[in-house]
Amino acid sequence: MSIIEENTSEKRLDNDNFEQVGNEKEKVTQELEKIDMVRRIVEKRYPPYGVIKDFINHLASTEKVFILAGMEKFGGEEIMDMFIESETGVMVSETGIDGDVFAHIKEEFLKTKKTISEIKNVAVKLKDKYSNGGGNYKFIQYLEEDLIMLVDAFDKKDEKDFDVDAEREKAIHEVIVRIAEDDNAEIEELEKIYQEFKDELEKTTNS
Repeated sequence: MSIIEENTSEKRLDNDNFEQVGNEKEKVTQELEKIDMVRRIVEKRYPPYGVIKDFINHLASTEKVFILAGMEKFGGEEIMDMFIESETGVMVSETGIDGDVFAHIKEEFLKTKKTISEIKNVAVKLKDKYSNGGGNYKFIQYLEEDLIMLVDAFDKKDEKDFDVDAEREKAIHEVIVRIAEDDNAEIEELEKIYQEFKDELEKTTNS
């Protein structure tokens, strides 16, 4: 084979790989969009504020975390970037909070080297800057918790006994217990909402 033929073959492989990665990204994006669609469906059944709305947002974020943690074709940084982009878009559209502020928060998290200690450091700095509370502060908390969960799940996924479904259930159960304790919510009601969320998600998967 001549050098020209070798170069042409290599370029064809590069193009094929690029196209394959592009297709995989599109599939992942569609899965994240399905989760946001289910989020909106379930939200409509409950008051648009308070503990229940926060819990539904936690459910959607956790589902995204474990969808992304199971991806084999992307590295940790790329997966985190996809998660941050997805959650930022949702929060801006649903809260009406200034897009520039959210963009700044997103960029600060994207600068990290994606370790748990760095994520915590960035969160502390941002919480101090936006210490007046409100949607900005809550969004920082969400991202901090979810990114730490994502790093942990991504690090574990190559372990022999890693079970993504079991880890998801464990993470959501921890959210349910925490919200029930911190916000005096009924565990039974939160579990009922989680079942509704799962049922709706299954419908989108089967449709």
